[in-house]
Amino acid sequence: MKIAFMGGGNMGSAIVSGLVAHGFPGSDLMVCDPNANKREALETRCGVCTHEAAGSWLSEADLVVLAVKPQMLKDCCEEIRPLLKSSAGILSIAAGVAIESLAAWLGTRDIVRAMPNTPAKVGVGFTGLFAGAGAAEQTRQAAERIMASVGRVLWLDSEEDIHLVTGGPGSGPAYVFLFLEALAEALEKRGMSRDFARELALSTVEGAARLARETGEDFAQLRRNVTSKGGTTAKALEVFEKRDARGMMDEAVGACIARSREMAELFK
Repeated sequence: MKIAFMGGGNMGSAIVSGLVAHGFPGSDLMVCDPNANKREALETRCGVCTHEAAGSWLSEADLVVLAVKPQMLKDCCEEIRPLLKSSAGILSIAAGVAIESLAAWLGTRDIVRAMPNTPAKVGVGFTGLFAGAGAAEQTRQAAERIMASVGRVLWLDSEEDIHLVTGGPGSGPAYVFLFLEALAEALEKRGMSRDFARELALSTVEGAARLARETGEDFAQLRRNVTSKGGTTAKALEVFEKRDARGMMDEAVGACIARSREMAELFK
């Protein structure tokens, strides 16, 4: 199978690197990006074929990965539409653009949508996948293989669920980074060096996530396990509860999901 990537930016290049690391031949990957430095880096690191612009080379692709910004997607699709072979499947990782819109622009319904997150850059991402009614089995299998090369994959029951993935793992790394910033800043404010504060913040999140993953315990129970009545952790959690940390998270996730739905309307 030959796969073409329209876009070799952060996510596109991460997926290309993941595929090559998992044994996919670089010679069967084609990447289109106008940035010469990005093309050169991908050629050197992954041994892929690169192109500055769309062209007849796209007729070789069995699957096309749309990895451009949502606002550029319509023009991209309309440009490549006459260049693709009729059997080519489509995998879109663009946020907020529905399959119905993609089908109209591309003239095919053989489409799978993906919502990955940035930890895919280091192979520990999460991707929600949804296959449209017209998606071929070969396209579904290829989409799963591609996204599994950069982390965990979950098939969604409806396209609407992509908005939920956006509000959770899609944007969730930013929520965690904000927590890391705040924790490191609080430690530094109290006299710890910046480097040491960063290391302690990272170790806290890494260790807690691994404990939760490996034990499989309920998050609330894990919290109770480390919280002694009247102890130091209890005092810290009292502050979170007084400031309504849960309410802020609920509001933040809701705002993210609402914006995702707004974007879907904008890019119709």
